Amino acid sequence: MVLATPAAADPAADIKAARASYNAAIAARDVAGVRAALGEGYVGIAGSGGEAIIGADAMADYFARAFKSPGFLGFARTPDVVTVANPPQRAMERGHWSGGSVSGRVSGEYLAVWVPTPTGWKLRSETFVTLAN
Repeated sequence: MVLATPAAADPAADIKAARASYNAAIAARDVAGVRAALGEGYVGIAGSGGEAIIGADAMADYFARAFKSPGFLGFARTPDVVTVANPPQRAMERGHWSGGSVSGRVSGEYLAVWVPTPTGWKLRSETFVTLAN
């Protein structure tokens, strides 16, 4: 008799799935879905102005305001690399992003830090750099 062994956890795949859920929440204008991706102590650095958004609730509020704008087109973040620490106490995601509004599109690159929590991987920080508009 051969016993089935569960597949090993794949943190990088879990992080990519969490990013996809976050992108889907932005596309759906779902504030609760955005907030669900963000961990405690979250810090975001905006791409064009470099302003800091301190706290998961502050980032959720940022999106709540943006979602009310009829010209808001959203943002999509696409991971290029996910590197998980050993042991997996944190992970780094690097990729490219694009988005904006009807008044202007922007794009660039980003770096994100993810941490494991009892409810899955959550974002600890994101830094966006606008490279084109």
